[in-house]
Amino acid sequence: MQRWLATTTAKRLLHRNLPQKAKPTTHLPSSSLFHRWARASSTAIDLRNINNTQDAIELFNKMVKSRPYPAIINFTKLLSSLVKLKRYAVVISLSKKMETLGIRNDLYTFNVLINCFCSSSRVSLALSLLGKMLKLGFEPDKVTLGSLVNGFCRKNRVSEAVCFVEKVVELGYGVDIVSYNTIIDSMCKSKRANEALSFFEKIEKEGVRANVVTYTCLVKGLCNLGRWSDAAMLLSDMIKREISPNVITYSALVDAFVKNGKVLEAKELYEEMIRMSIVPDIVTYSSLINGLCMQDRVDEASEMFGLMVSRGCLPDVVSYNTLINGFCKVKRVEDGMRLFREMSERGLVSNTVTYNTLIKGFFVAGDVDMAQEFFSQMDSFGLSPDMWTYNILLGGLCDNGELEKALVIFEDLQKSEMGLDIVTYTTVIHGMCKAGKVEEAWGLFCSLSVKGVKPDVVAYSTMMSGLCSKGLHCEIDALYLKMQEDGLVLNDGTLCVRDGDITVSAELIKEMMTRATSEGCRKVVSLL
Repeated sequence: MQRWLATTTAKRLLHRNLPQKAKPTTHLPSSSLFHRWARASSTAIDLRNINNTQDAIELFNKMVKSRPYPAIINFTKLLSSLVKLKRYAVVISLSKKMETLGIRNDLYTFNVLINCFCSSSRVSLALSLLGKMLKLGFEPDKVTLGSLVNGFCRKNRVSEAVCFVEKVVELGYGVDIVSYNTIIDSMCKSKRANEALSFFEKIEKEGVRANVVTYTCLVKGLCNLGRWSDAAMLLSDMIKREISPNVITYSALVDAFVKNGKVLEAKELYEEMIRMSIVPDIVTYSSLINGLCMQDRVDEASEMFGLMVSRGCLPDVVSYNTLINGFCKVKRVEDGMRLFREMSERGLVSNTVTYNTLIKGFFVAGDVDMAQEFFSQMDSFGLSPDMWTYNILLGGLCDNGELEKALVIFEDLQKSEMGLDIVTYTTVIHGMCKAGKVEEAWGLFCSLSVKGVKPDVVAYSTMMSGLCSKGLHCEIDALYLKMQEDGLVLNDGTLCVRDGDITVSAELIKEMMTRATSEGCRKVVSLL
């Protein structure tokens, strides 16, 4: 990237210092002919009926057949509509055709294309296009640079984003607070709060004025790491600077409190919002409903849901799914079904998450037939089961004594093109062990390496639990050694689980397993 910046800077400085060529004299066509040409080339293209890719392509083909070509702004608007539809490959293809036809881009077209490359995680191509843009004499604006910063951050290349910003500022270009906020938010989301705070202090010294979004990103990042006192200090600093927290700030705090199990504090914040005349939005309410459901306080969650509706904040699919999940967790699947029907009455379309939640709810309630019936309805409503759906189905059947049905589905899945993950295999291994078929489970576990699937801590522990029920101590020892070889047992004797966090002593697990008692097995499973 540094080489690119050096090259383009040199070209830009050379371009600026070259003597300007005199513009050739041109003879305008007759007045009436000229005005007709001007009107034809500047006529706005109606994009209101562009609802899909095919419509956009058809309109593009009409535009390139017209003479003279429509103004570049119309092509730019068309490409922009395709970017919104996330049809990045089509945008790139059409832009190449424009170039072949001699239709020249303006700054806004370049911005749309750079945004397209960045949105599709092709930052290197976006940088190449920036180089071309500079060569043609176009100066990047804040939108150009913001798209590139966003592109780096989307690929988790935050350090490169920081380096890029420093270089373009050094070259004299203006970077707005949106770009700085993007970097800070990315740092916070990747749990690099200290770096975010350092970057925040640095840009403040450089004269960049932080806004409510800057503080909201930092406060939420600190809360998610449990650094409540640091978050409180930032909020205090924010208020001292007369930057008023808005609904986004409060919603971020409510969500952070909820995720850390601080539902009482989240409700207090909600009440403060009301006192401050800040109207809670769907994000605020959904977070509160989720927090109450996480603590199995579903009646309170239902009341909050009703309060949300009464205050004119209409529920969406996410808020419905959250409350349905809450009811299903406490085996009140009928209340979940009532909400499911209410969704339809409100004109909301249930999604795969809705069906997954209810299928799991029926299994938890022991209603295997209804769970299977609900699963079979998905196709008729145009929904395709995802891997999570099948994992729920397999787990539900195994837990309800229907291992044979689960194995039939599992066999079909293995023959399909769906990529089975370790969760699927662990679910089936658990079902086999629960049904006393430990030998079959062991065979499946041993075949994982052949299938290209790497066992995690949960898979190892599930298999060890099955082996301990049969008193197979040698196999348990062998599995423990294999866990060490796979790097799942750290130097301090703790285990690494799926999300990279550290949990429970590996030695404790081994000790409990070798006792070969049902109580020991249950404790191991509960720890995970």
